[in-house]
Amino acid sequence: MFDLKNLYIIRKKFHRIPELAFQEIKTQDLILSEFADKSMMKSTLPLSKEANTAPLLLTKFEPTGLLYEYANGDGDYILFRADMDALPIKEETGCDFQSEHSGVSHACGHDIHLTILIGLIHYVIKYKLKKNILFLFQPAEEGHGGAEHIIKTGVFEKYKIKAAFALHITGQYPTGSIGIKSGIFFGIPQEFDIEFFGKSGHVATPQKGNDAFMAGMLYYQMIKNMLSNRFPAQEPIIFHIGKISSGSVRNSIPDYCKFEGTFRCLKKEVRDSILNMLQKSSEMLENFTEIKIKVTTLSSYDPVVNDDFLTKFLIESLPEDINVHYADYTMTGEDFGFFSGLFPSVLFWLGTNSNDDLHSNKFLPDEKSIEIALRIYKNILEKI
Repeated sequence: MFDLKNLYIIRKKFHRIPELAFQEIKTQDLILSEFADKSMMKSTLPLSKEANTAPLLLTKFEPTGLLYEYANGDGDYILFRADMDALPIKEETGCDFQSEHSGVSHACGHDIHLTILIGLIHYVIKYKLKKNILFLFQPAEEGHGGAEHIIKTGVFEKYKIKAAFALHITGQYPTGSIGIKSGIFFGIPQEFDIEFFGKSGHVATPQKGNDAFMAGMLYYQMIKNMLSNRFPAQEPIIFHIGKISSGSVRNSIPDYCKFEGTFRCLKKEVRDSILNMLQKSSEMLENFTEIKIKVTTLSSYDPVVNDDFLTKFLIESLPEDINVHYADYTMTGEDFGFFSGLFPSVLFWLGTNSNDDLHSNKFLPDEKSIEIALRIYKNILEKI
């Protein structure tokens, strides 16, 4: 049914050529080569609905990303998505198909995701399924909002999509199992920078300076106190400063301080409230310390919200030998949330035997998970 031997070879090819967000040129070329004789550019070919002659209609995005359209039915479309990018992590798995790109690796398992989607396309073509399906190879999932980038092109406005599906590999569950949750599954990651501009001076005459670092410490305590007072204990929130830059020499008052941080929550209204809190607190502290404070909000994802009906459908359509783990929400970000905000959607964890988990330099998913996922997707297509 599935040419697993060839798919395992393809997976190894992807694994050797990991590329960062919006730089997935070799990755894209490898995908294109798989379907070179089965696809035509969407812009040069009208949609064909004739039985047994449905081509793959290709849309390419700038700078990277591919959408294959398979139209061989009268119903609405089903969307399957796989992410393409890798991470700036040096691989230390010791496998014989390690990354050939220095300091970059598929430490998040996107090489597995890509291979699964390629296998699914080959299956659909081989058996000429009477379905309308979109297969999206999406760039820049790792913190750069590739999903939002694709959506903003307007490419999906011409389709009526009744369901969108995606998966993410994990070492949290063993091969042959999935983890899933209805409702909010992946939270909102919001990145930010806070900069403090003071006045330098000698530590022996502090009255002549204005300490940017001390202002930063005051700001941090203000935010932590406001978070604990404003939100109930049962509202999941993580507020984290991962990097602090300040000062140049031990006996000088620092005139600059920078916080690089992230916070995580589950609801958009909570995110917006915290962003407002960051800005209002900076204005309050500026008046108190006479230090200029600049708040810069960076990338943010929408939460992944699994549709209740589709979640139940997925569980009921699983092959009998697949175990189901009813998962809790995670504060990990996933830009599939942009799709779940547009279409009824489901994202699930795909288990893989691994002693390490995501973003570890030793993370190496079990290739047997490819066949597991393909059987899950096959059942979805048969029963939806």
